[in-house]
Amino acid sequence: MDNVEASSSSGKINTETETKEEEEKKKMKKESVSLMGLFSAADRVDCFLMFLGGVGACVHGCTLPLFFVFFGTMLDSLGNLSTDTKAISSRVSQNALYLVYLGLVNLVSAWIGVACWMQTGERQTARLRVDYLKSILAKDITFFDTEARDSNIIFHISSDAILVQDAIGDKTGHVLRYLCQFIAGFVIGFLSVWQLTLLTLAVVPLIAIAGGGYSIIMSTISEKSEAAYADAGKVAEEVMSQVRTVYAFVGEEKAVNSYSDSLKKTLKLGKRSGLAKGLGVGLTYSLLFCTWALLLWYASLLVRHGKTNGAKAFTTILNVIYSGFALGQAVPSLSAISKGRVAAANIFRMIGNNDLDSFERLDVGTILQNVTGRIEFQ
Repeated sequence: MDNVEASSSSGKINTETETKEEEEKKKMKKESVSLMGLFSAADRVDCFLMFLGGVGACVHGCTLPLFFVFFGTMLDSLGNLSTDTKAISSRVSQNALYLVYLGLVNLVSAWIGVACWMQTGERQTARLRVDYLKSILAKDITFFDTEARDSNIIFHISSDAILVQDAIGDKTGHVLRYLCQFIAGFVIGFLSVWQLTLLTLAVVPLIAIAGGGYSIIMSTISEKSEAAYADAGKVAEEVMSQVRTVYAFVGEEKAVNSYSDSLKKTLKLGKRSGLAKGLGVGLTYSLLFCTWALLLWYASLLVRHGKTNGAKAFTTILNVIYSGFALGQAVPSLSAISKGRVAAANIFRMIGNNDLDSFERLDVGTILQNVTGRIEFQ
């Protein structure tokens, strides 16, 4: 009985410590650095690389709206039923040459944007890892006994550094690219046919709401599924670690039932996930096709009344719709940047006060010239 009471009390203590650790982890996850603080490890070379990468990403984002403009002009030249074949051929050749030039600009700008951001991400992350290691070596021995564990140190230096590198690297370039594509597409749309652009602005939010609701529901279901799998893993780990005790008290069936109950939750969540995927994707594409039908019908009215031509109307529809999609495609990159800010806060917390050059403690102390160890047994 004493052993049972001791084990139960130790179990309570373990659960209390686990809950405290979980609360501390939640508090740490809520803290994050500012957007400029994410790039605090950058030097002059990194600033130059970020400038070049930003320019390349912005130019890369503007190439797709310009492509739709040239493509619409080519369609307009093909649609003109002229008997002069040489004139049609020269117009098509000129527009095709513009597309070739635009493709070359897209190639160079995309390479500059991706390469510069990836390079500066690796440089800044490597610098953070070195500073993190220096700060760990400068800590007192009590720090390792009370505040830190070996697993936490390894986790921050590996997992958090990867998140920071991902945020500083291509994700920032993706956000700049999609934002520039969004702005350029709507600017070209308002300059071409502002009536169609206003109508698209009234319809595109419905598609965005459908897609956003779908992503929120899927993320909620995935979080619940991960929690259910974690509960099942805890049951299995507890049973395997105390397998002799479970076998001695004939608790095999109870352990299997508790593990099965945890997996049944994941089965229900999987069914909900499949239903949400079907309804979300179906609703999004149905709204998209209805939007295309409405815009093409309204464009035909504008062309019939002589307010625009088919090329401008088609260019405006493509630019505005794809610009709205670009804004939605920037959301995953923004979430990756927010995760990188939280991970950077964990790294800077270990370094201390976000001061990357304050390691004077490494130089403080007395260096012994000669040390002779002597051990006596009495």
